Amino acid sequence: KMWEFDPEKSAKYYEELSYEELKFDKFRLDEEYEEQPRLYDKWSKWWGRALLLRKRAEDDLERIKGQVDLDIRKDPRKHGLTPDDKGKVMESAIKAAVLIDEEVLAVQDEFYRAYALAKALESSVKSFEQRKELLRGEGDLWVNKYYSDISIREKATIEETKEEIERDLQEHKRRGIS
Repeated sequence: KMWEFDPEKSAKYYEELSYEELKFDKFRLDEEYEEQPRLYDKWSKWWGRALLLRKRAEDDLERIKGQVDLDIRKDPRKHGLTPDDKGKVMESAIKAAVLIDEEVLAVQDEFYRAYALAKALESSVKSFEQRKELLRGEGDLWVNKYYSDISIREKATIEETKEEIERDLQEHKRRGIS
């Protein structure tokens, strides 16, 4: 369904979708005005869901890092670390081992994906706010007859100017002025 948010889709997918939905037809402004709140609502809700996914991914990352840290401290050799004479491993070695742990890296990728998705949807929501302003501007242009034929008064002024130029040309010809 169009309204369903799919967290498995990439940030790029949503960027492309928002680009398409941001377009509007200036000759159907009444319909575009009507659609704007629904579009904004949909994208705002999607952004909210993406923020929740990002927070969950961040929490998962912290949890996995904590678990790996504890596991390293319990059995440093399992992670390729050699304890000193007292059975201790340097903090910097533990931190480095946590950062390169495959499980941590996998969850970190999920976090980055969720982060990118949330940022893309945030950008889309801001774009839909801007779309609203553009629709207003287009409406103002219509009200001020920007897209209409020239007004009767403007046509009359143009005709008067043409007639005045014709009279001036006739006068110059009559006098022999080129």
